[in-house]
Amino acid sequence: MATQKLIRWSGMSLMLGGITLIVHYIMHPPGETAQYTLYPLWALSHWLGGATHLLILFGLVGLYIRQPEKVGLLGLIGFILAFVGNALFAGGQVYWGAVLQPFIGVQAPDWLEPNSPLLTSSAFRFAAAVTFIPLLIGFLLLGIAVLRAGMLPRLGSWLIILLVPIAVLGLALIGSPLQSTLQILGGLVWGLGLLVWGYALWSYKGEMVAQAKPAM
Repeated sequence: MATQKLIRWSGMSLMLGGITLIVHYIMHPPGETAQYTLYPLWALSHWLGGATHLLILFGLVGLYIRQPEKVGLLGLIGFILAFVGNALFAGGQVYWGAVLQPFIGVQAPDWLEPNSPLLTSSAFRFAAAVTFIPLLIGFLLLGIAVLRAGMLPRLGSWLIILLVPIAVLGLALIGSPLQSTLQILGGLVWGLGLLVWGYALWSYKGEMVAQAKPAM
């Protein structure tokens, strides 16, 4: 019963994470340079993004507990990578996005240009790689594993898998006019995928049904 409650509450967390993720990407200003960091919604969208990824962290726990044998080693690796990537991304949304970027946007706006010494430094690129690579690979592997397991709606898994090429293309086009469109599209796909998975977990009553006795 305790496991069932954990799975259901994780499903609720994943649903809330999916919804707030969509809101985050819709309200996020259409760029990452200094001028956008001064928008009124900039800090709010990044604080919301940080909270969103904390919700997703808890949701991922229930997602894995629901089907550990079915998703196998691929699912375990995907879960670990997605969990670590989400944790790092939550911190990045708050410390980098909500706090440091607006400060830099006022004090040294040129540092936020795509080809600035800061953003092209090896340290910054390494930090970005440590965050984005586990995040994307983790969700890709987790999406494939959950799809193969067949215990959750296939639509959610396909949406999560589709997120990866959209995100990679968006990262490749940083600074271009298409970046904002791809960012919103990726957020919608990601959020909807989590919402579908979350609803399936929240609706889970497997143990209760299995333990129910037939009426005499």
